[in-house]
Amino acid sequence: MSLLDLIDLGAPARCAGCRRPGSPLCRVCRARLGRAHVPAVPGVDHLVVGWPYEGGARSLVLDLKLKGERGAATPLAAALAREVAGSGLMAEAVTWVPGRPDENRRRGLDHAGVLAAEVGRGLGLPVRPLLRRTGERPDQASLGAAERWANLQGAFWAEDCPERVALVDDLVTTGATASACAQALRAAGALRVEVLAACSA
Repeated sequence: MSLLDLIDLGAPARCAGCRRPGSPLCRVCRARLGRAHVPAVPGVDHLVVGWPYEGGARSLVLDLKLKGERGAATPLAAALAREVAGSGLMAEAVTWVPGRPDENRRRGLDHAGVLAAEVGRGLGLPVRPLLRRTGERPDQASLGAAERWANLQGAFWAEDCPERVALVDDLVTTGATASACAQALRAAGALRVEVLAACSA
């Protein structure tokens, strides 16, 4: 029995896909999700994606990110654990893409940090806040692909990194955020950066 099946048994929740009671994402809705697209990202040694950004998986990300529903992190982390199994993950610590401070205050949490805590717990790895944002920038969602890359040049700063880091985020699209974070982590001592994204679009 998988971790996702155990969640089905014990979760007093509604499915993010079909809204039936009993699971954050039921077996039927999980089965409807295809394989996630895994883009090549400069500066990233290995990228693992749990699900495509659609259906119930998309709803879980939005529930965590916009509604602050911490319980949505559990099935997202379980999907990542499933994909990480046997992938040769070599990280010695987990960190996350830090949210914008104004959004974190408004939502009451840093959603990627909540997801990273679940991932770290599942992998048995320490979770460390290694990255900081260097200032306010336009929201990535409103930008085109080329603008996203330009917007994030020098956007993150890190210090005192372990040599092998797993970077957690909710969603990878162009890879610009993951690449900018990897660059900052490498400048602070990381030799290998592996990205664990709940979904890809």
